[in-house]
Amino acid sequence: MTAWVIGSSSAYSQAVSKQFELAGHSVEQMGRANLQYGATPRAQLERRETPDFVFININAEDTAYHSTDKRALPSHIDWCSYSRVLDFKHLLYEYLWEINPEVSVCEVTSSITQWPHKFPNIMPYSIMRSASQTIGATHSDKLNIFSVCPNGISDELSQQYAELTYNLMRNKPEWGIYNLASGGERI
Repeated sequence: MTAWVIGSSSAYSQAVSKQFELAGHSVEQMGRANLQYGATPRAQLERRETPDFVFININAEDTAYHSTDKRALPSHIDWCSYSRVLDFKHLLYEYLWEINPEVSVCEVTSSITQWPHKFPNIMPYSIMRSASQTIGATHSDKLNIFSVCPNGISDELSQQYAELTYNLMRNKPEWGIYNLASGGERI
């Protein structure tokens, strides 16, 4: 069995890759070094082994904000840049449905979309995450897609969150956002 890890540079993504490897899966790590998020995925992925699992942890903030400050979420988003990421995800899901409709897809997201009224100062971030979640939900009738929210992620929690993520992917839960900080409970 094969797992694709898209957005593979973070400690969390590396820990998810390790979970798949420990379970005997081959892992293809992808990211900005070998994928163009603004390009059609088919041409970039069709030479790779068909995946059984796809973990997506694209650092959308870098794309949308062009910011080097990882602590702040600015009030302005470069929607043109981010729309290329959204288009990539939509086309990726269409491609996955074509090559393996049984694939389990997990996308890292934020739970802020569940209560944006509590954080009006970062409304653009909530909208950005909501747009990505909408694409996943739209494709969830054809693919097993769900999202995880790694609230409070740290290097120390990366391993625990990776184990929860791997177990969720194996169990193929229904569409929804699963909070890793509460043991993978559906939000």
